[in-house]
Amino acid sequence: MLSRELLEYIFGLERKGIKLGLDPTRRLLKSCGFPHRAQPLIQIAGTNGKGSTAAILARILEGHDLKVGLYTSPHLSRFNERIRVDGVCIEDDYIVNWVRRYRAAIGRLEATFFEATTVLALSYFRHCQVDVGVLETGLGGRLDATTATEPILTALTPIDLDHTDLLGDTPEAIAREKAGILRAGIPCYSAPQRDSVAAVIRKAAQATGAPLTFVGADLAVPEPLRLPGEHQVMNARLSWSLAREFLGARFDRRLAAVAVETAGWPGRYQQVMEQPKVIFDVAHNPHGVQAFLANFTREDQSGRKWLVLALQADKNAEQVLQLLLGRFDEVILTQTGTRHFLAAAELATLARVYHPELQVIPSASEAIGQALIAAGPHDLVSIIGSHYLGPAVAEIFKISFDILG
Repeated sequence: MLSRELLEYIFGLERKGIKLGLDPTRRLLKSCGFPHRAQPLIQIAGTNGKGSTAAILARILEGHDLKVGLYTSPHLSRFNERIRVDGVCIEDDYIVNWVRRYRAAIGRLEATFFEATTVLALSYFRHCQVDVGVLETGLGGRLDATTATEPILTALTPIDLDHTDLLGDTPEAIAREKAGILRAGIPCYSAPQRDSVAAVIRKAAQATGAPLTFVGADLAVPEPLRLPGEHQVMNARLSWSLAREFLGARFDRRLAAVAVETAGWPGRYQQVMEQPKVIFDVAHNPHGVQAFLANFTREDQSGRKWLVLALQADKNAEQVLQLLLGRFDEVILTQTGTRHFLAAAELATLARVYHPELQVIPSASEAIGQALIAAGPHDLVSIIGSHYLGPAVAEIFKISFDILG
């Protein structure tokens, strides 16, 4: 078991905040014997769809009999979810031993939570002798800890507004930060982008000498059956393109098709209960909420629609509320209580303009429980707004996010 003391130490590193810059990660990688050089790496950046794209890509590569490391963030319920090999979460014993071994170096270098976790993931991949590692960029790209590695392929998912306090207040400014993962001679595949964002990416590719390919909607791929929505089809196209580039002549369309159809990723329009039907979705910014709504509008409209919503303080709450609240009959506002969360009472002040009759229940578990008590068997309950709702969802519905799909 991962001890409470070590967990507290790992999460205590978050108090150092977000520190954009590559030097501490590079120095910690050196202290750990350069684990990022033990296997080829594929780095994925963007605003939305990074985790799904990484998971689908990992599934395709696993389907070709490769041992695949997958590093994503944040987790939904358990720290171990961030680091997987062939879909299986990192073992507690490895985390314990690694932290004990490198705790002094982490302290000396003043490494942040994400910097330490990134190097932990790469060390575990080396330990497991993976054939390839897939890395989801945490924040931005240019100065994110994952960019201290040396990937042989990069990718950009759709870019929109998020983390504007750190990355810039326009899609174009954010695109410049995300495009910081591009490297000379390293192929980059991008999802379709708005024209102004695409122009920024093209300029960055020309400046760095990175071969750039925009993946079009004309690429025929199977539908990811466990990940509904056209946005997930686009994620599958991007993953397909990356796998084809990485595998070359070894790429097998039949194996790739089976992998795409069976790929899963928790918290992405995930049904966690049948009657009433309950959906959990981590959509937390306007772009993600629009993708959620594209699925939501296809639902049976016979019953009442319930919304349980929590947001973090750094999200565009006003626009999220505008998009969501008019679609629901009953609204319960709550809070995650994690990191920079938006208090339910503060969220309610903004929300009552769009939905005067709403409930405020600060405890996420109690908010979800109240919705389940009040909802009829033909109603639809949507729990959305943050990855940090994961612990409450896991507790109430007795599910584990360790299992993909």
